[in-house]
Amino acid sequence: MSKHKVELAVAKLAKMIIDAEQVVVLTGAGISTESGIPDFRSPGGVWDKWAPEIYGNIESFLKDPKKFWEMAQKIAPNIFKAKPNPAHYALAELEKMDLIKAIITQNVDGLHQKAGSIVVYEIHGNIERFICFTCSASYPKGQVIRKLKKEKHYPPICDICSAPLKPSAVLFGEPPPKFEYYQSHSLAEKTNLMIVAGSSLEVAPVNQLPVITLKNGGKFVILNDQPTYMDDRADLVIIGKLGTILPLILAKIKELLNIKSD
Repeated sequence: MSKHKVELAVAKLAKMIIDAEQVVVLTGAGISTESGIPDFRSPGGVWDKWAPEIYGNIESFLKDPKKFWEMAQKIAPNIFKAKPNPAHYALAELEKMDLIKAIITQNVDGLHQKAGSIVVYEIHGNIERFICFTCSASYPKGQVIRKLKKEKHYPPICDICSAPLKPSAVLFGEPPPKFEYYQSHSLAEKTNLMIVAGSSLEVAPVNQLPVITLKNGGKFVILNDQPTYMDDRADLVIIGKLGTILPLILAKIKELLNIKSD
C-alpha cells in the first residue's frame, strides 16, 4: 500500500474504533515476529524445519516427548528473550483508554501481558507454565528452566510422578483451552468491530471468529503484512508492519480525541 493509502486507511480505522461500542482484537504470529519470534507457518518458518506431525503433534509427543523437546531447546531461547514491540504497546494503551474490550491471541509468548494488556485470552495456551500429563502438576517456566540446567535431561520430568512435562501451549491435535475458547466465541458474537492483527486466518477454529462477528452484524478489519484469503470479506484491510501501523492508529485516535501524546 502507498503511504497515502495507508494514511487514509489509518484515519478510517481510528474513527471506526472511536465510534464502536465494543472492539475486540485478534492477534497472530505477525505481531510477534517483529519482536524476533520466528513465524511457525510462513515459508522458511518453524514448521518448514521441524515437521509438525513429528515435533508438534500431541500424539507424537505422547509417543516420544524427546522429539518435541529437541525442537523446543532450539526455538525456545528466542521466545523467552523476546520483548514487546510498539504494536503490543499500542494495543495496551488502547485498552487503557477503554477503546479495546479484549485481546484474543493465537500467540503463546505472553508479550501482550508484558506490554501491559490486562484482558488477554490465550486461545492456544502459553509457555509460561508447564504441566504433567499424568498427575496434572503445574510448574512455572522458571522452575522448568532450572530443572533443565540442573538435571540436563530431556524431556524434563515431573518431581511427583516422573512423567514428562509439556508446556501449556496447544499442540496439533489438542483442543483449545475451554474457558478461553468460549470467552472468545462470546466476544466474537457481541463485538461490533473485530480487528485481526498479524494473522493469516488459516488455523481453525480461531479463523471462524471473524465469521461469527460478521454473521452477528459486526464489522471486521484486517491488519497484516501480506494479503489473507479473507481480505475480500473484510470492511477494511491495511497491509504493513504492525509495529508501524498500530502506533499510527493510536496517534490518529489521540489526534481525533484531542489527547496529547506522551
